[in-house]
Amino acid sequence: MDKASLRIHFLNKRQGLSRSKYWMLMDRLLDQFKQIDWLEYNTVHIFLPIKKYKEIDTFSILNYFKFAAPQLQIVIPRTNFETFEMENVLYDHDYTILALNKFDIPEPIHGKLIAKDQIDLVFVPLLAFDRHGNRAGYGKGFYDRFLSKCRPDVKKIGISFFEPVDEISDLNEFDTKLDFCICPDKIWQF
Repeated sequence: MDKASLRIHFLNKRQGLSRSKYWMLMDRLLDQFKQIDWLEYNTVHIFLPIKKYKEIDTFSILNYFKFAAPQLQIVIPRTNFETFEMENVLYDHDYTILALNKFDIPEPIHGKLIAKDQIDLVFVPLLAFDRHGNRAGYGKGFYDRFLSKCRPDVKKIGISFFEPVDEISDLNEFDTKLDFCICPDKIWQF
């Protein structure tokens, strides 16, 4: 299936989740997070959710990290929609002030910038992924551009409520593959 079709299908599928089903899937995702040894990472980049699209509630994941992996240095993105680039801003559970940007994405208003080469792991947003580790995002290329400038050994992890499709048919040279994708019932490794 091509990315445009996948975007429509999986956005509709997420929108169709009832409130109780959404939170049940979130609980199961968090159970999968408990299977990972977070001690091997120092600096982790995590996206913040667009609530109206029922994206993964990464605030729940941040809360999990606060207590289960307090040693992690967390960075969150601040986007520049003119250049399609992102900055990494250090996240503090108690003091970071967020505001919604023009696409309803929460972003830090200010904070310490962290260089891309300091990041060990990036949680990559997605609408769908395939059994080979390819992903379909929203189509603006923010994360593909960002990941191309990270260290070659940075871990790339997707998070999805849904299992993978067999194959994404219209990949291009700029697409960056995932190393893992965390789903409610399984952690996929590629």
